[in-house]
Amino acid sequence: MEVIQLVEVTVNKLNKVKDLIEWAFKELEVPSNDIIVYITDNHNRVRDALGLESVTHEEWPVKYMNTDELTIISIIPSKLLQLKDYEARIMMLREVALVKVMRDPTLISLWSIPQSMKDDVVYRISLAMLRRTVDVVIAKYETLIQYLINTFNMNDLRNALITCKPTIDCAITALALDIPLSIELAGNMGLGRSLWNDAIKGIDNDFIRKYDDFRDFVRNNFNIESAYNYLLMMFRKS
Repeated sequence: MEVIQLVEVTVNKLNKVKDLIEWAFKELEVPSNDIIVYITDNHNRVRDALGLESVTHEEWPVKYMNTDELTIISIIPSKLLQLKDYEARIMMLREVALVKVMRDPTLISLWSIPQSMKDDVVYRISLAMLRRTVDVVIAKYETLIQYLINTFNMNDLRNALITCKPTIDCAITALALDIPLSIELAGNMGLGRSLWNDAIKGIDNDFIRKYDDFRDFVRNNFNIESAYNYLLMMFRKS
């Protein structure tokens, strides 16, 4: 792992960042010998250095950047080290898990859009499926599941399930928030289902009935084509 500083940080902060990223690579068993870590105050500094397109929206303090030749992780220490320890760790875990996903053709096939499927819906469900895939990678490690539980915002999911109408947009929103589904997909059905049951407790509406059916299908047929086709079938009339 090579570390390149685009901004100066204290030795103490730099060592904390190094410890976090080395921990994440070790826990997820991802080789780090060809990883380049940039220390910056803005991810666009790294993009400029690599000749990549800049973005204007706000981003996480840790950002994986995939190029044809290099595997880059850009880190903003001033933002990362302000977080609670579990928040910094799950953020780092997710970016390293993304590295693992992007190196595995089988994992890529679960969420990447086939050439024959080109519309706005498939793009949005692809992003939601990618989130679930990244969390599946983490949830397969028993020692790391607690980080997912700690970051699971049950209130956000409950609010979506309560306020949503039975529409495609709402189903994709719920899927993107559905960390319990990733835990179920990783093989821990008891824990994942318990978290899901807690999230839906007391909710009874048309959307939750349809989404519960949809998530069961996705769990049993976890790939983008199946999810996309079933999503349209379940919600196309809404």
